[in-house]
Amino acid sequence: MVRKSLVFAAVAAWQSQTALAGVLDLISNLPTGWLEASLPEVTHRMTLQIGLKQQNQDKLISRLYEVSTPGHPNYGKHLDRDEVNTMVQPTEESDKAVRDWLESEGVTDIHSDGHWVTFSTHVGVMNKLLDTTFKFYDFGGTRKLRTTKYSVPDEVHDHIDLIWPTTFFGQTRGHGSINGHGTAKGLDKIPNLEQMAGNATLDVVCATATPECLKMLYNIGNYTADASSGSRIGFGNFLNESASYRDLELFQDAFKIPGQNFSVELINGGVNDQEPGENHGEANMDVQTINGVSHPLPITAYITGGNPPFIPNLDEPEDNGNEPYMPFYQHLLNKTNAELPQVITNSYGDDEQTVPAPYARRVCNMIAQLGLRGITVLESSGDTGIGGPCQSNDGKKTLEFTPTFPGTCPYITAVGGTTGVSPEKAWSGSTGGFSAYFPRPAYQDEAVTTYLDKHVSAETRAYYKPYFNASGRAFPDVAATSLTPDYVIVNNEKIELTGGTSAAAPVFAGIVALLNDARLRANKAPLGFLNPWLYAEGYKFMTDVTAGASEGCNGVNGQTGEEYEDSGIIPGAAWNATEGWDPVTGFGTPDFAKLLEAVGGLS
Repeated sequence: MVRKSLVFAAVAAWQSQTALAGVLDLISNLPTGWLEASLPEVTHRMTLQIGLKQQNQDKLISRLYEVSTPGHPNYGKHLDRDEVNTMVQPTEESDKAVRDWLESEGVTDIHSDGHWVTFSTHVGVMNKLLDTTFKFYDFGGTRKLRTTKYSVPDEVHDHIDLIWPTTFFGQTRGHGSINGHGTAKGLDKIPNLEQMAGNATLDVVCATATPECLKMLYNIGNYTADASSGSRIGFGNFLNESASYRDLELFQDAFKIPGQNFSVELINGGVNDQEPGENHGEANMDVQTINGVSHPLPITAYITGGNPPFIPNLDEPEDNGNEPYMPFYQHLLNKTNAELPQVITNSYGDDEQTVPAPYARRVCNMIAQLGLRGITVLESSGDTGIGGPCQSNDGKKTLEFTPTFPGTCPYITAVGGTTGVSPEKAWSGSTGGFSAYFPRPAYQDEAVTTYLDKHVSAETRAYYKPYFNASGRAFPDVAATSLTPDYVIVNNEKIELTGGTSAAAPVFAGIVALLNDARLRANKAPLGFLNPWLYAEGYKFMTDVTAGASEGCNGVNGQTGEEYEDSGIIPGAAWNATEGWDPVTGFGTPDFAKLLEAVGGLS
């Protein structure tokens, strides 16, 4: 039986273009920090998913830009679930070929929804099926059952996008809760609400990032949303985290916000844990920040567990053993538009280099499908500046900047960070740069070319050339305050100060939800995928951030403040905030009043 390896590797130059076309997924070296632990028993059961190759990808992206570009006849004419599914549905031939292959190898536990084939079998069978060896690998106590390569027979190769979880060793992390910003720091700076009711200055109101500060800083004023307008907002909870009802209630009491709860949807074995503990901080920051900005619009928390989908009684023993992006977006795409919020925000990410390219492309494609359905997806850009590890993870340890995924997906709106208020400056930890996986989309060409040609000196461009992909998707797209002022939240029934781009993303998301509120009340479509409008016209209604810079590649983890055990050092590595778009703050921070007027006329 002829097999083609689904691999990504350095391939000798003499190999043909035809051979290269089948190369998708191999890792020649374990990602930094991961160690081989043990071999599982051959009778150990495991579950994998096969992503069938979807159709009409060019049509999908073309239509996405049509419905997202004001002035186009199809602007705002978003599709619904069944229409998008019909467009991208894999062929029945692909579904049958893959199921026939599995059955021919003795696999009986098979489920297919037409896009994904999920199957469960013993490790011994799986090793034979994929011509590989699955092993347990360890990273600081986190254990995952993975492999470094896999192959499939020639007759099914062209029907498959990817199989997962196989080669993804990612350490998904939240982009927030910056080290050193806890309960003991600066609580005396929290202004009294009665004092803020007068003519207090921005500097006084924004001694800390409270709801009143954010409304003043971003010119929201007294705008009042209508909970019945139809505008809704959702946020993702990964890593076994969940927001606390009690903490939200105390936050609302502290800032005199009328009581409002949030709904919860559990995905993939996610647990809505309401007991006090360590797994609330990120989720609490999200829900409280959203509520402070967009009250009283309805909020949904999506809690995604780590178990593989569709199989409720798995034998794999690891907690959080699998990556959250795929099941999270599968869950959203399985719902109709009426069942979804029009804005989704996430504050988690992985170093792009740790995410297998086929996996990243498939997730990005799923985000594009949501955009075509009128859903705005926002992602925090990260808290490690220009880069953390700053070296390749292919064993060669080549020096390079470190972009983060999913912020590098061109169909997402990535949110960077600022610091200070009068004026705002680029926050040094705001991650940004250029994707190594995704090419620069056309909507960015003018803005990014201007930055590289006019705001980066020839000497710096020459120095940086080996370290980044100048033709890659550039990010972030926008920004909001991230740190100093620190965000005030309630966590485990205590006031805490925190921050990071994890806070910036829900701020921007809350503002988009308010803009949708106004459009829906005027019988207009929600904004959907923002970037085509943002880069063509929307940037004019933002506040440009022109001071400060991101830092990184200096051997220190910008999120924790700890030194890396082994990282690349690139002296002087930084991106500057400049006039216009830049890879630290994008086009800057929102001016709600200006944006409100602008989006009211979009059609």
